[in-house]
Amino acid sequence: MKQENQRTAFCTIITALVMTITPCLRAETESSQEYKVKAAFLYNFINFVDWPKEKMGEPNEPILLGIIGKDPFANAFEPVKNKQIKNRKVVVKRLKSVAELKKLGPSAEDELARLIDAAKKCHLVFVCSSEQECLKDILSPLKDLPILTVADTKDFLQAGGIVNFVMIDNKVRFEISDAAAKLARLKLRSQLLRLAAKVVK
Repeated sequence: MKQENQRTAFCTIITALVMTITPCLRAETESSQEYKVKAAFLYNFINFVDWPKEKMGEPNEPILLGIIGKDPFANAFEPVKNKQIKNRKVVVKRLKSVAELKKLGPSAEDELARLIDAAKKCHLVFVCSSEQECLKDILSPLKDLPILTVADTKDFLQAGGIVNFVMIDNKVRFEISDAAAKLARLKLRSQLLRLAAKVVK
């Protein structure tokens, strides 16, 4: 019963976030509000995704949320940073930009490999819009691993990503590639699928 109540509470939170973004006068504030909503979504996605047991490790191990690229979140995670999901702490890891490392050429290959290795350890990876030209470089090594890949970038689902944020009528919504989720061996719960603006089979 407790678990069911928890699911209902999270579903209510996500529904409320879907319904509205606080209108703001300045573009800076609008961006800040938008990424606070997206940060809350990322945390709540965790509750509606089931990872394979081997990915979750020991019960005391944290859930890792990686951010690749030029981070747009600033302090957007502050309101949710101490929230536990599935009785685990959520740790946000800021990773470097693949796009910037690729500009450095062969000298950055080792660092690029370390970045991808760090991403592979995460449960959820958010790919920033700064990485749009490098989606293949990021998603190819992650595509068959149990990692929830998320972005707010054009053509992200077509490139193999699982969840992509979109703006519809000034509201933050999201689209899901069910095929990519299955390839990653992730089980997306029905509550999450129902809230998606679009589900690609």
